[in-house]
Amino acid sequence: MAYKGPPSSREGSIPSSRTATIGGRVQRDVRLQAALALVVGVALVAVPLFIWGRGKKPSPNAGASASLSNASDDAGPPTVIFGDAGTVAIDAGGRSVTFGQPLYLKCQDPGPGKTPPEKCDHLAVIEEQITKQLAEKASSCMPPSATAVVVNTLVEVRFNKKKLIVKAGKDGATMGQKERTKAVSCMMKGMPSPVWDGIGHAHQRYLFQLLTTFGPSATPGVPGAPPPGGGAPVAPGPTIPP
Repeated sequence: MAYKGPPSSREGSIPSSRTATIGGRVQRDVRLQAALALVVGVALVAVPLFIWGRGKKPSPNAGASASLSNASDDAGPPTVIFGDAGTVAIDAGGRSVTFGQPLYLKCQDPGPGKTPPEKCDHLAVIEEQITKQLAEKASSCMPPSATAVVVNTLVEVRFNKKKLIVKAGKDGATMGQKERTKAVSCMMKGMPSPVWDGIGHAHQRYLFQLLTTFGPSATPGVPGAPPPGGGAPVAPGPTIPP
C-alpha cells in the first residue's frame, strides 16, 4: 500500500487558482485606494486655489479708475501711443499737433550683416519721449502760420555710445529748411537724456523719422463782423446838427 502522507497536509492546502483570485482582488483594491487618494489630493489643492483666484479677480472698473488717476496726476500733454490707426492727433497749447507713424529707415549692428528696415524693432520709449517733447514745445517754438505745416524730425539712436541725435529732416516737410531746422532745435532743447538701461532693443544703432503736422496758429481776432441783420456793414453818414 502506497504512503499518501498525513491527512492534515492535504486538507490544509489551498488550490493555486483560489490563491490567484484573492491576490488579484487585493491588487485591485490597492489600485482603487491609490486612485481615490490621488483624486482627493488634487481636489484639496485645486479647490482652495480656485476660491482664492475668485477673491483676487479685479473689478471691471479697476483699470478705468487707474487710468483716470494717472491722467489727473500728469498735467502735461497726453502720452502718444502709436497703434494700428497710423496717426495720433492731440491739442497742444491751443494748436493741434498730428503725429504720423514713425518710419524706421535703418537698424544696424557691427559687422557685414544687414537688417531690412521693415524688420527693425521699434523703440517705443524713444518715440514717446520725442513726441512728448514736440507737443510740449509746439506753442513756444513753432512760428505763427495761417495754414498747417509739416515738419520731418529725424532721430538717430546709438546704444553703443549712449547717444541720441535729433534734427530736422527733409522728406515730406512743407516748412522751409531754415525755419524747420530752427524749430526742431528749439523743441528739442532741454530734453532729458533717455534712461538707456531701461530701453529694450535688438540692435545697436537706429535711424527713424517722424512726420508731424502742426495746425494753423490761432488768429488774434475776427475783423469785419457783419451786423446782426446779416447785411453788409453800413458806412456812417454825415453828422446832422440838432
